This record gives sequence, C-alpha cells and structure tokens, in this order.
Amino acid sequence: MNLFIAPFVNALFGFYYLLGNLGWSIVAVTIIIRLVLMPLVWPSLRSSIKMQALQPKLKKLQEKFGKDKQGLAKAQMEMYKEEGVNPLSGCLPNILQIAVLMIFFSAFNMVSGFSEGKVTTETINQQLIKTFQINNDFKFSDQFMGVSLSATPGKVFKDGLSLSLVLPLFLLLGSGYLQFWSAKKMMPASAKNSGMAKLSPAVNDTAYTKQTPGKEDDMMAMMRTQSIYMMPLMTIFIGFSFSVGILIYWFVNSAVMAGQQLLMAQIDRKKE
Repeated sequence: MNLFIAPFVNALFGFYYLLGNLGWSIVAVTIIIRLVLMPLVWPSLRSSIKMQALQPKLKKLQEKFGKDKQGLAKAQMEMYKEEGVNPLSGCLPNILQIAVLMIFFSAFNMVSGFSEGKVTTETINQQLIKTFQINNDFKFSDQFMGVSLSATPGKVFKDGLSLSLVLPLFLLLGSGYLQFWSAKKMMPASAKNSGMAKLSPAVNDTAYTKQTPGKEDDMMAMMRTQSIYMMPLMTIFIGFSFSVGILIYWFVNSAVMAGQQLLMAQIDRKKE
C-alpha cells in the first residue's frame, strides 16, 4: 500500500460507493481536501488581505527611502512586525496544495486506469482497505455527464463537435476565470488603472494605492498585470492535456478557494 496515494484512492472509491458516480466522488473528495487544508490556508488569506491594506504605507516607505534598498528593506520588516504580517505566510500552503494535487493526480490515474482495464483488480485492492476491496466482477464506470473522466479535452475535441465538449470547456474556462478573479481580488489596486477603486470588501476606505513615478513601479505594475492574465491563460492551455477528472478537481478546488476569500472578506468587514 502506498501511504500517500492510498488515502485518496480509498476516498474516491468510498464516495463512489456512496454517490454512485466517480465525477461526484471527485467533487466530494476535493471539498474535503480544501476543508482539511483550511487551517493552513486561512492565515495565508488573512495575511494577503492585510498586505493589501498596507500598500499605502509601503508606497510612502518607497518614496521616503528612494534608492536606499537596505533602508527600505529594514523599514518594511519593521512595519510587517508591527502590523503582525508575515509576507512569506502564503508559501507553505501553496507548496502543500501543489503536493496534494500531484498525489491526487497519481491516485486518479490509478482509478481511471482501472476503469479502462489498464490497472488490475489486484493492484487496486492493494491500495484499498478491506471494507472497500472489490472482486473481478465489480462494475466500475468513469462516465460523468456523458464524458469519460479519463479523456482529455483535446481528445474530446478531436472526436468531433458534440455536447460532450460542454463539460470540458466549462471546466477549463471556469477554472481560468476563477483564478483570474482570485488573483485580481488579492492584487493591490492602482490609481491609474482602477480610478482609486477599493481593493476588496475586506479593506477599509483608506486602503488605496497610488502609482509612484519611475521605471521600477512601471515594471512591478506590468509584472502584476501579467500574473493576473497569464496564469489563467496558462491554466486553460495546460488543462487541454489533463483528464476531465483532474479538471473537475481543479475547478472545484478553485471555486472553494474563491469562496474562502469571500468568507474572509466578510469576516474582516464585520470587524471594521
């Protein structure tokens, strides 16, 4: 039994027995994963919102210290310490989520491989607890809304235009949009681009940022803009090579994360 993959394989089979469909099983497992990771993700979201509110102070420090990078770095660290903000708090949750995605990817490939006859019953049973183990007559389907969960959007598209394209396209475009929304929600607003718009419902009325002159600000603004648009586009592009089952995981994961952002915003708004 693989100690990393086995829990996910058992969860997928357990919910398959309960819900009767592998697609809904993936949805349920993804939501549970997000709930389990929530204690780690929550501080990261809170820190991101605090970082938004600190943008005006950061701009003032940049204007004050100018080209004195050492002085600026020291002043920034002192400000973070006073405000109780850790700018690196988002690293561990992100690394953990990538690791979980890779493990889930392996677990799903094993389960979908079993549905296609590429993985034997014996191999699957080695990962399953005794209660979930199956026999050779077990009927297993990876069909979800008329689409094989092991198929990639590219393969579905090559098979011809049909209703089976609706689900893959919805998952791809939906995941891209949710990533765009989340990135834009957590990105500092620019006076030039947003007309001094509020950063988010969770940030008070004073939390605006002003662009300061100089090539460095222009470069940073360009990098932020590229990250907002490029990452969702890359998700859509790379997603064409992922199976529909993985796309369901990615879409639900992005949707729950967006919901967590909204919840955090509501909580912070009530504290004002």
